[in-house]
Amino acid sequence: MKDSQNDTGAPTRYEQELKRSMHLLKINQDDQIAKTAFELIEKSSDLETTLQHGKWIIALNAMAGSCFLNQRVFSQSEVYDLLTVAVTTSLQGRTKTIDDMIFRIYRDIMANYESSDEKLKIAYPKMIVDVVAILAKGVDTRGNRIPLHNLEHYYQTRKSDVISNTSITSEVPVAATATAANIKSIERNVKREKLIPSDYKESLLNKDEETELVESLTKITDRSKKDIQASVDKLERKDVLRINDLCKNYSKIEKYSKMIADADNLQKFKTTLQNESGRKLSDHQVQHAVGSIRKAKLYIKNVLDGKFTPHGSYGINHTKHNLEYGYLIVGLMQPSRKRIALK
Repeated sequence: MKDSQNDTGAPTRYEQELKRSMHLLKINQDDQIAKTAFELIEKSSDLETTLQHGKWIIALNAMAGSCFLNQRVFSQSEVYDLLTVAVTTSLQGRTKTIDDMIFRIYRDIMANYESSDEKLKIAYPKMIVDVVAILAKGVDTRGNRIPLHNLEHYYQTRKSDVISNTSITSEVPVAATATAANIKSIERNVKREKLIPSDYKESLLNKDEETELVESLTKITDRSKKDIQASVDKLERKDVLRINDLCKNYSKIEKYSKMIADADNLQKFKTTLQNESGRKLSDHQVQHAVGSIRKAKLYIKNVLDGKFTPHGSYGINHTKHNLEYGYLIVGLMQPSRKRIALK
């Protein structure tokens, strides 16, 4: 499809993506927000930017820039909608790490957006587009390359200082308003993968399970319930599930710890593991499991304290990863795929 033309007769780049975005967000294509967005996309889009970000990010960034210039304040549901549209149109591949980050942003918006000051609300659309651009290509719309494991720090920093860091080439400060559909309507219209996998809600602990987890962690770490609850509230979903697995199996950990305290009992430990798991284990797997069991309490404390800092381009802490592999061998943790299958 050829690009249509604006009032001057010049072709309007990415008009199809911009119109589609506004349609999904229920923004009137005749109001000032739309007009400013088309002006921004005319002035800022080029081949290099297209190759770096893709047409959808460019279109959404123009619309977000227009909202910022026009001092347009989004409601909480409209911010949800924008994040949904950005993710479902711009992310070609999805990993567990990316899904976890998206989910945490949703949860943060739910908890904190309504109480944010107006300046932050005005800047939020630009921030959301930049975060999704990083998830998609590793680069925000200003050309800053951000490793995936630093994205949450980037997000929190932008929350505090996004307006002063936002650079837009056009100034058309006119007040405008628009209405957005709720998140369910958008998810029906955008024919892509659903944003939040169904196992998110199903896998999170219910109130009784979380109470039991806090009580177990209090006994294991000798910390107060208040401190434990505060630590658990900050954890990523996957880490809550992993330490919950360990707590449920902590009596086994104590039993195994007694076995491996004496080197002469390692063969007994191996036999016990093989009988309980119903499969043969190599000496390497047994030694790996022994190392993980010995450090179970330290692992739990480090997870609660956020000490497993991700490294490398894949955002993995190899010490944490190796310990968890040991727990998987022993059956003290469930692999993610098995957990979803059980659901």
